[in-house]
Amino acid sequence: MSPRDAAPPAPPTPSRPSRRRLVAGAVAAVLCAALAVLAVLAGRGDDDGSAAAATGTPTASVPTEVVRPTAPVPPPPPTPEPTGPTEDAAALPPSLAPVAFTEEAAVGNGVTATVEDLEAVQGSAQGPGQVAGPAVRVTVRIVNGTDTPLSLDAVAVDVTSGPDATPASPLEDPSAAPFTGTAGPGESAVGVYVFTVPEDRRDALTVAVGYQAGAPYLVFTGPAD
Repeated sequence: MSPRDAAPPAPPTPSRPSRRRLVAGAVAAVLCAALAVLAVLAGRGDDDGSAAAATGTPTASVPTEVVRPTAPVPPPPPTPEPTGPTEDAAALPPSLAPVAFTEEAAVGNGVTATVEDLEAVQGSAQGPGQVAGPAVRVTVRIVNGTDTPLSLDAVAVDVTSGPDATPASPLEDPSAAPFTGTAGPGESAVGVYVFTVPEDRRDALTVAVGYQAGAPYLVFTGPAD
């Protein structure tokens, strides 16, 4: 047989990978997968940290205006308690029981008053709105029976006439001489007042005397003779 007639050599049979290489490849694949997972987790952590840092960064606060304390305002002084003869300063003073024009009226603290004269006169009008005409002139004496001086500047004398007790209008007659000044202990003073009173209303006259603000009124009543 010639060399040409000889059978061709068989192709080489591929070698089968060894078991050691398979194990090494599997381990490498697992490591690659683990590294990929770690990389993803690390990226998320960076994103969360950046977001937290962004939200946690405090914003610049706007400076507030500084209010400087001013000097303290002193409280208003307390309202003084009324020290007048009456308990309620806003209430009208009471009136004592009326006495006749010929009698003496007493307050009870040493101050007394009497009507020394009650005359029918023709009153003169000098003040604005006053009308001259029939009038009554009242002369009152106040005695200070206390141990202290008594101011007479606030003495009030009022007159009413008729059964309905109509107030009489005072006149600034030249003969009028209201109380003024001070009466010392044991002293007395006289005041003269003129009021418009028609002749037909003189049967019932009432004279009320208040010797000081808030004090009880000393009341005299009766006809004008």
